[in-house]
Amino acid sequence: MRLRSREALVDLIEDAEISEREVARRAGLGHSTVNHLLTGRRRSCSISTALAIERVFLLRPGTLFGPESTAEETLLGQYSRSLRMARASRNR
Repeated sequence: MRLRSREALVDLIEDAEISEREVARRAGLGHSTVNHLLTGRRRSCSISTALAIERVFLLRPGTLFGPESTAEETLLGQYSRSLRMARASRNR
């Protein structure tokens, strides 16, 4: 998954008033993974890493990161559908 905007991730962290280490902790990731995305050393990551970071900020899947392949696009779509179904069943 490709980070759509490094600046958007930086802004989210600043607005939430948390450190990049705290983002990593909440996402269950290593600090270096988050740091490399923030500094531009890396522009992409696995789908699980992308979803974990988006969950920290309560974002819809695919908000911060976009799929780089058809396989990632398919997985992201399946994950989004399963979330919608889970929400719908909770609201019944």
